[in-house]
Amino acid sequence: MTIRQLVYITEIAKEKSISQAAERLFLSQPALSLQIHALEEELGYTLFDRTSKGLQLTEAGKHFCAEAQQLLDHWENFRRQVLPTEKQRRRLRVGLGARVYSNLLFPAVAAYFEKRPQLEVTFLTEAGMDAYSALREGKLDLALDRMPESEIQGPDSACSAWELIREQQCVLAGSQDPLGKRESLRFPELEKHPILTGLAGSVEDRLLQEEFRSHGIAPGRIFRSDSIDTLMRMVRSGSGIAIGPRSFASYYGVTAVPLDPPQQDSLYFACRKKDVRKPEIRAFREYLLDLCNKL
Repeated sequence: MTIRQLVYITEIAKEKSISQAAERLFLSQPALSLQIHALEEELGYTLFDRTSKGLQLTEAGKHFCAEAQQLLDHWENFRRQVLPTEKQRRRLRVGLGARVYSNLLFPAVAAYFEKRPQLEVTFLTEAGMDAYSALREGKLDLALDRMPESEIQGPDSACSAWELIREQQCVLAGSQDPLGKRESLRFPELEKHPILTGLAGSVEDRLLQEEFRSHGIAPGRIFRSDSIDTLMRMVRSGSGIAIGPRSFASYYGVTAVPLDPPQQDSLYFACRKKDVRKPEIRAFREYLLDLCNKL
């Protein structure tokens, strides 16, 4: 039995749902279910009953949760006593692009910072955020996102970047969209189709506009949003298509059709050049590079 399992049980008891608790805990539902099953096996009794109102604690589960909450309260007090004070913590502002989630890296990112209480981390995840510009302007300390390669590789770039994952770029379409049935698609074939992308001026929007210009064509109707979830819901509903990495297909439940000729794009770790040697940034970069090399 572990402290972490006690946290899992009390969170499920609050939410009355394993799926909602898993979302709040940044876990997959199967992984959380396995943890609860393992704990019930160890205890020798059931903690939850399934009812029309969701999961409900059994009588034994109620007793377990009451005792667990007391222990967690003591645990939290202990942590406050021994962990670094607010003044001792170093702050990091980390921009996270959608590719972090679609490549299933976020649990590893969260686990890394969970083990380092000396770091106070703020995650910024807006789809419309231009992470490269935010880095240059000092609004972020580092970013895990798509980057404009022509800019980060230029001699005047204020940022340094390391490639974490390189992926095939695809046309993302709904399951009922005729384009989703194709084996590949050439960019000029997209000219008259509604395009879904980020806010005007975002990296996604700028790179998409450059792509259209390079083919000498103009995009049709464009829908923009600062929420990647909203954009992917529109793709699934057949309201338009988007350009993105293959990993978006399974993660967001859409169809991915490779571009022809093949194109690739990357998820980068990026920070300002002057911050490259900061211990907290260097250590996190080395952790992610080692992790992604093993994928």
